[in-house]
Amino acid sequence: MWQAFTATGADLLWRVPANRVLPVLKQFRDGSWLSQIRASSGPARHEPVTIRVLAYQLKGQGGEGATDGYRLVTTLLDARRHPARQLAALYCERWEVESVFAEIKTHQRGARIVLSSKTPDGVRQQIWAHLLVHHALRELMLRTAATRGLDPDRVSFTETLRSARRSVTVTPGSFPPDLLVRALVMLEQDLLERLLPARRLRSQPRAVKRKMSSYQLKRAEHRLWPQPTRTGTQAILITRPQPAGP
Repeated sequence: MWQAFTATGADLLWRVPANRVLPVLKQFRDGSWLSQIRASSGPARHEPVTIRVLAYQLKGQGGEGATDGYRLVTTLLDARRHPARQLAALYCERWEVESVFAEIKTHQRGARIVLSSKTPDGVRQQIWAHLLVHHALRELMLRTAATRGLDPDRVSFTETLRSARRSVTVTPGSFPPDLLVRALVMLEQDLLERLLPARRLRSQPRAVKRKMSSYQLKRAEHRLWPQPTRTGTQAILITRPQPAGP
């Protein structure tokens, strides 16, 4: 699976089980190290893949002390360009993809609205159109936040979508370059006037109301779950590999 994804040109950052043996081939100053993985079966088991490993804990997340450790493997082998702390902070943002799904399906496309195309090629075209529009809106949000040195999370996607729609309906048709520049400036000003408040620190127990998975059942002690005292980035504690035994 690793080789199939990297063959597309994608870089990967995956979590691996704690019992996976990842020997240290070369250790970096940031605490990460080079190692190799191979498939457990099939032709790929004879083709080891060089990876970079980083291990860390999160301190001050949901109570005192550090959480159980995380181990990530990545295709990004250059420790200077991609420090371990930055990669760990990026992994902490993985659940943001759920917000992306809601942005595209609920807000941008619209609730209970289906794709109108009747052919597979037409459906693919509409999907790509939605993805491109979402990418453009997110790029606008990122650039807007960068003008004030803000976290992009402070810029509302729904406000960005509404502002972009208003700019299109007010001046429909083609956009000459000077008008497009003015429209983008006005959009940025509009979004900066409607910033979201900074996110509060939150933590929830890994428990479920009905026992249908490996997670523990929610009990009375889970109602007053200790809340984080640091952000995910501030809580990262890189752990170095333990030396091999004799």
